[in-house]
Amino acid sequence: MRENMTDTTAPQLSAAAPRKIDAVATRDGRWWLVTLPELGTAGQARSVREISAVAVEVAALWLDVPEEAVDVTVRVHVDDEAEALWEQARQLEAEVRRREQEAAALRRRAVRLARDAGYTLDAVGAAFHVTQQRVQQLAKSDAA
Repeated sequence: MRENMTDTTAPQLSAAAPRKIDAVATRDGRWWLVTLPELGTAGQARSVREISAVAVEVAALWLDVPEEAVDVTVRVHVDDEAEALWEQARQLEAEVRRREQEAAALRRRAVRLARDAGYTLDAVGAAFHVTQQRVQQLAKSDAA
C-alpha cells in the first residue's frame, strides 16, 4: 500500500522590505530630470506630479524588480537661494517653538512662586495681566 507523501504545508515566502533609494528632481527646460545617484541612472518627467512615479519606474527597471520592491524618496530641487531661505525659516520656526515652551515653563514657575508665597488667584492674575482662570490653568499644568 502506498502512503500519501504530499506535503500540505505551503512554502513560506519572506517578503523582503522594499529597497530604499533616494532621487533628486531638477527642472531641465520644460521637463524634470529625475536622477537616482545610487543607481547611476535617471529618467524624465513632464510634470511635478509625474516625478515620483517616474523615479519608482526607473529604479524598478534598473534593478529588474517589481515597482513594489523599491521605496524611492524624491527631493525636488528648485533654486539654491530659495531652498536656503526655506531652511532658514524652518530653523527659525523650530527655535520659536523651543522659546515658546521655555516661556510657558517660566510662566508656570512664576505662578507657582507667587501662589507659594501666599498670593491669591486675584492678586497673581492682576500682577501678570491674566484671568483667575488662566492662573489656575498655569498652576495645574505646573503640578502635572
